[in-house]
Amino acid sequence: MKRIIPLLAILLLAQTPTTAVLRTAQGDKPVGLLLQNGIMYFAADDVLAALGGSVRQDANGFKATLGSTTAAFGTDSRFAVVREDLIEMPVPPLVVAGKPFVVLQFFQGFLSRAGDLEIVWDPTARLLQSRPVQRGIVGVQTSVANIQGISKVVLTLTAPAEYTIIKEPGAYTVRFKAQLKPSAPEQAFDDPYVKSVAVAGSDLHIVLTTPDVAADTYRLDNPFRIVIDVRKGAAPAPGTPLPPLVTKPAEQPGIHTIVIDPGHGGKEVGAIGPGGLMEKDATLALCQKLHDALEAKLHARVVLTRTDDSVVSLDQRTAIANQYHADLFLSVHMNAAVVKGAKGSETYFLSLEASDELAKKAAETENAAERAPANDLKLILWDLAQQQYLQESSRFAQDIQAEMNRVHGIANRGVKQAPFKVLVGATMPAALVEVAFITNPSEEAKIKSEEFQKTVVDALTTAVERYKTDYETRIGIVQPPAPAPTTTTGTTTTTTTTAKKAGT
Repeated sequence: MKRIIPLLAILLLAQTPTTAVLRTAQGDKPVGLLLQNGIMYFAADDVLAALGGSVRQDANGFKATLGSTTAAFGTDSRFAVVREDLIEMPVPPLVVAGKPFVVLQFFQGFLSRAGDLEIVWDPTARLLQSRPVQRGIVGVQTSVANIQGISKVVLTLTAPAEYTIIKEPGAYTVRFKAQLKPSAPEQAFDDPYVKSVAVAGSDLHIVLTTPDVAADTYRLDNPFRIVIDVRKGAAPAPGTPLPPLVTKPAEQPGIHTIVIDPGHGGKEVGAIGPGGLMEKDATLALCQKLHDALEAKLHARVVLTRTDDSVVSLDQRTAIANQYHADLFLSVHMNAAVVKGAKGSETYFLSLEASDELAKKAAETENAAERAPANDLKLILWDLAQQQYLQESSRFAQDIQAEMNRVHGIANRGVKQAPFKVLVGATMPAALVEVAFITNPSEEAKIKSEEFQKTVVDALTTAVERYKTDYETRIGIVQPPAPAPTTTTGTTTTTTTTAKKAGT
């Protein structure tokens, strides 16, 4: 019944669909149009049919096909999957009278991959126009995320382009020499420093919430990206160009960036121990120590999805990891006992189906903060390219669980699979560890102790280091240890070995 109520609400709120015109090389076609809460939706089946494609519904949602390319989407997620990529939409699709309606961003992301097409919308003429991508124009997509007090504005372009960045009253302007084709003419953001981003001609305007900010900028390649890190600070005088940008070389393969996710936060307190310890506080304290340990030991960039008692939505957590192009994602939680007297750690990686009933209940508990339906997972698992991440996630989870077994000194509770929404959308190996049972009085007491926290941090650091070494060895960055030297005397071969420190 819980799944029916949101859908009924959508149907009641939605206005009656009208029509617009889709203009293609083959002529004009009518397509369904729907205005809902100020947002324009288009009938996906009408648009795809007019372009020579199709949309079909199955038990998991919808699949749009054009040529040899298929995109999967559903009403439970604002992400669609096409090939190995995610298409991010500002809102999930709707279904009205059995027809799927999607926003313009879906077609912009899908058509560029499926047929090298672009699509534009003229609201005055109620006209959609599909045409081949104009190569003289540079496409740009904007994302904004605030991490550790810095608002990171990332401009991803379809091709390299010359530009300058100028400080204006209450804004920054990125002025390009090429004409820009934005994914949306204007985007608003719920961010401490960035209010909105708008594109006009060859100018991209970043409107700030406050004038007293400073910015650092650099450029990344493959794909071409401009990154502007906005933070609290003295603002330069209006009209002052920012210092020349630093181009960061493309990173070599390997584990360079790790995102650590302290579970829950803000009003989402998580599980509560018998002594009053809240999961959100325990995970944050542990992850802050883990952040410092990983940076010191691995010399990698380590990012926390939250650094204080704030609410971070489940899909935003992996979106942060994706935006930072993380190589590993680890979500840290404390377990709640489904079975009385349960103790120890459990490690999970993503799967549509839970490996057992307890794993299913654990995922339901963590997902409950946002009433997160499991259908989101299907959008990811449909894409076969995700299998490479699932296999690596399994290896990563095994390394974590092995270390946590050692910490607790108990029999292996095992690595499990479950539909944790916080892992959905991660385009890198990802795992979730339940460090201990906070609802067990003895384990709650351990979680509070500095000694136990240090032991757990050391264990997780070792697990990450082990996975990093193993992965980089498998892809050829790290050379495997050389075999022990041998000496031959007559017909006898002797292998020289060095005793290990572990009691040998």
